[in-house]
Amino acid sequence: MQEEAVVDIVQEKQGPRWKRRKDARPQELINAALNLFGEFGYSQTRLDDVAAKAGISKGTVYLYFSSKQDLFEAVIRERAAPWIEVIRNRKDDVSQSTEVVLREFLHWGWQQFLESKLYLIARIVLAESNNFPHLAETYLREVMGPVHEQLTALLARGIERGEVQGEVSRERIKVLLAPLSWLALWRQALHNHSVSPIDEQAYIREAIDMAVRSVMIHNPGTPLRSG
Repeated sequence: MQEEAVVDIVQEKQGPRWKRRKDARPQELINAALNLFGEFGYSQTRLDDVAAKAGISKGTVYLYFSSKQDLFEAVIRERAAPWIEVIRNRKDDVSQSTEVVLREFLHWGWQQFLESKLYLIARIVLAESNNFPHLAETYLREVMGPVHEQLTALLARGIERGEVQGEVSRERIKVLLAPLSWLALWRQALHNHSVSPIDEQAYIREAIDMAVRSVMIHNPGTPLRSG
């Protein structure tokens, strides 16, 4: 009976539960890395620390990620993938004005930015990209690239419909997104030291309103929509 019990234990360890554990390891490593990168930064986070937080050996990390850079890039892709997929699969509702579509997109995008914890990644990129240029390169490619594409398409849509003034340019896109970068900086570096905390939701509403006002065409004497 004792030998049978040992055989059962071995079979159980080699069975589906162990396979599920193995399949879950990349996600466990990504979650651990996100927390450590957010707390200690990129340069101060070691793969040994990530492995320890995920409850595995350092050698196991290399079965899934070839380096810390590879792991960091995986963190960005995993955090950004769900909402970037939504952006790229978005269908245009021609019955809605560009102002409405732009407001909805910016509000949704900024909420996703906060909920996905990409603000942690943004702070790391801002702080350490001078020493590690690949951080900025990955962030620009995986996160900002698709967002720029979508905003470019929305502004072009508005110009074609006679709703947006001026021309589409990279500078206009960057201005539209600038408040998002500042909010990431505030969350990670400034709010603990300020005597005047901000209401993030109110800030987002004001930032979106300012962004939309800056590009839309409005008839003289017509009040601008707010909120």
